[in-house]
Amino acid sequence: MLRPLYWLFRWLTALALLGFMVAMMRTLAAHWLEGRGLPSPAIAGLAGAGFALRWLLARLPGGDPLELVDTLEHELTHALVGTLTFAPPVALTATLRDGGEVELKRSNPLAALAPYCLPLFAVALAGLTLILRDDWAAAGRFAVACLLGSFGWRLWREFHFGQSDFRVYGFVFSMVFIAGALPVCLVATADLGGLIEGPWRAAGRLFLAQGEQLAAWVWPRP
Repeated sequence: MLRPLYWLFRWLTALALLGFMVAMMRTLAAHWLEGRGLPSPAIAGLAGAGFALRWLLARLPGGDPLELVDTLEHELTHALVGTLTFAPPVALTATLRDGGEVELKRSNPLAALAPYCLPLFAVALAGLTLILRDDWAAAGRFAVACLLGSFGWRLWREFHFGQSDFRVYGFVFSMVFIAGALPVCLVATADLGGLIEGPWRAAGRLFLAQGEQLAAWVWPRP
C-alpha cells in the first residue's frame, strides 16, 4: 500500500530538484551576464586540463592507471550516501579487472544514483581547503578544479544506456534525478572549494516564484 506513495514522493522530489536546478542556473547566468561571480579563466582551464589529462591517460598502452581510483570513488559514493540515508553497505569490492560492486542493506534513489551526481573526492578536498593555511589554499582550489575535470571524465566514461544503476529505478527517473542533482552538486562543490560563489538565496527565491507560477498555471484562479 505504501509503494504508490513512495513512488509519488520519489518523483515529486526529483521534479522539485529539477526545478531548483533550473532556478539556480538561471540565477547564475544572470549574475555572470552582469559580471558578478565569474569563475577565473585559470579555474576553468584547470578543470579542462583535468579532463584532458584523464583522456590522455586512458590512451596509454597499459590502460588508465587511475581507473581503479575511479572505481573506488564510484563505489565509495554509493556506500557513503547509503550510510547517510540509512542504507549502510553490507559489502564493497573494487578491482581493476572486474570493476566494483557495493551491496547495500536496502536501496534508495540517493544511494543508487549518487556516483553520477556527487564528485566525492573533489568534495572532500574542497572541504579540506576550508582549514588550509592561506598560502596553501590557492593550490587547494586549483586541485579541486582538476578533480572536477577528472570527475567529468569518469562521468563521461560511466554514463551510458547499459548502466545497471539506471535500471534500479528506471531510466527516465534516473535521467530526471541526475539532471537536477548533478548541476546542484557541481555548483555546491565549486562554492565549497572557493571557485565560485553559489547564489543559493537568490536561487531559492526564484525557485519559490517558479513554483507559484506553475501552481497558477495548473490551478488557475477564476
